[in-house]
Amino acid sequence: MRTKQTFLFILAATLLFLFACGPDDDGITVTQIKTFVSVGANDGIIVNSPTRVVKDYFAGSQGYSITMGWDTNGSAMRGFLSFDVSSIVPSSDKTLVIDEARLRTYESNTNLNPFNAKGIRVVNCYLVDYGTLDKNDYDLAPIADCGVMAQAGNNVLEEHALNVTQPLNAFVNDNPVGKRFQFRLQFIPDENVAPLSTLSSAMWNIFSGDETSKVDYRPTLEIKYHYKEK
Repeated sequence: MRTKQTFLFILAATLLFLFACGPDDDGITVTQIKTFVSVGANDGIIVNSPTRVVKDYFAGSQGYSITMGWDTNGSAMRGFLSFDVSSIVPSSDKTLVIDEARLRTYESNTNLNPFNAKGIRVVNCYLVDYGTLDKNDYDLAPIADCGVMAQAGNNVLEEHALNVTQPLNAFVNDNPVGKRFQFRLQFIPDENVAPLSTLSSAMWNIFSGDETSKVDYRPTLEIKYHYKEK
């Protein structure tokens, strides 16, 4: 008797699972979760020098990094992250709905005092669409302000996470076949400063998608999503 009851229980649970994984009456599929790692080849840094410079990454003591702050000449630096999400772009008869999206970065280093020297600063995140990074993307008009990524540093390997659900959903609505999400990280404010001033060489670094040793600390974008029939 116990064996039969166990069999019936397993059968019922299996049928329930299969039913839950299919579309419901409104054509909505069950929520899925996927984590994307930033594409190192499309990540980078732009230095706001007199002739702007694009760098793939900064080779710091902890590893390959994306840098926000100021170089030794006082030129501001902004970081850029790119995620290839082509694997979740829906077919033409469906719409992608993002239930939750969380951008995660990990500190690789802080040099001097970029957050509190000569005033209080934060690292802000903007949704942009630069495609292939070039020097003109330094001040590309953002699609959306995603909020504050970091308010303090000096904690190597610390995670900094940001909920970006709303701006990504708005972007998807306007670009239903878009295959990438891209972000710009920068201090607010981040005007250039004089060489040898308090902020020259002050910077906050996060691990890049190019990082090869501490691969678990590369930037990620975790997306919970489902599809809805049009």
